[in-house]
Amino acid sequence: MSISRTRSTQHKVYVPTSARENQYLMAKFPLTDQLLEKYSDLIDANATEPYAKFYQALANSFFKINDEFTIDSSQFIANDKFVRVRYSPQKLTAQTKQQVLCLYNPEYHTSQNVIFRGDVKAKKISLIFLANGTEIRVHSAKFHQKVKQSISKFSDQIGINKETVRICDHQHLTYDLFAKHKGVEGSQVHKFRSMTNRYLADEQNLPANTDALTYAVIDFPLNRRVRSLIKNEDESGCYNQLYTLIADAFISSAKKQKLYKGAVIANGLVPIVRKGEDENVIASGELLMLGSNPSLTSCGYTCKWESNKLVDTVQLIFTACDKDKTSHGYGKFVNQIELALRDFAQRLEFVNDKEEMLVRLHQHIGFYLD
Repeated sequence: MSISRTRSTQHKVYVPTSARENQYLMAKFPLTDQLLEKYSDLIDANATEPYAKFYQALANSFFKINDEFTIDSSQFIANDKFVRVRYSPQKLTAQTKQQVLCLYNPEYHTSQNVIFRGDVKAKKISLIFLANGTEIRVHSAKFHQKVKQSISKFSDQIGINKETVRICDHQHLTYDLFAKHKGVEGSQVHKFRSMTNRYLADEQNLPANTDALTYAVIDFPLNRRVRSLIKNEDESGCYNQLYTLIADAFISSAKKQKLYKGAVIANGLVPIVRKGEDENVIASGELLMLGSNPSLTSCGYTCKWESNKLVDTVQLIFTACDKDKTSHGYGKFVNQIELALRDFAQRLEFVNDKEEMLVRLHQHIGFYLD
């Protein structure tokens, strides 16, 4: 094989045909006194839920505009909770104290949900747009454009400053690293081009102030076989030795592939990777906020676990830096991740045809509407 062909192959990622695609956009804007004043006739300070009619009126306008742009699935949320979207064969919108979790299959499930507390003035309104259909990534630019048009019209209609509206476009590709060992045939090829380049190819320019972030989250289940790798387990219920074994194997495998940024999380919290100037790790209730600055390299691996707490799943995280993006995209970075995970699995005697290791590749962009 020629050198040029070999280099081209390095940037192509072959994922199983069973891979699942998700795309959702989120728009947030502050709930200002000016907006409340404009709709003061819908706010009854003496009622048990003074803001209920106000939220519902905004939601009705929101859904009507979405219908005009043939957007089938959306959520109007006014409770200041963190929103997560995941693929699921069953449709479900669930809430915890800090989160709203939207589970759905883009091919079959549609929804228009209103989620708020009528007795509470929210700090901000969140508008969620869920992509529907097949070939989500192929049609992602078109969906992005429809959503921007909907947000722009909604902003004009209710009278909010567009410069205060933050839009985030999230795309995931999820697959079992060892799907082939379980009988899944065939593969699909990706180069994981940056979202900016993909959208530009569809003649859509993103704003100059757009932030971008690429990372991978891997679910590593702690089943009985993995737990038994520790021969002399501490009978007091301390799992420090087990977590250290997993972290050491993961970090060694990652460094072997020249991957130097990521995390090992085994404390039951939900890791949220977000762009930040500093690589801070902040626990906030149910959530663990992981700051990532793509301009920084070789930041090392953050390990967070509770030695007296056994979790069902350890989450392994790789975050990309600017140098991981080539003219082709992030394909080489993803291939490095796969090689590291295969080496990691071998170190921990992973049973490829019976155990599942889910890889979820994230590509995010964010900007302010102008």
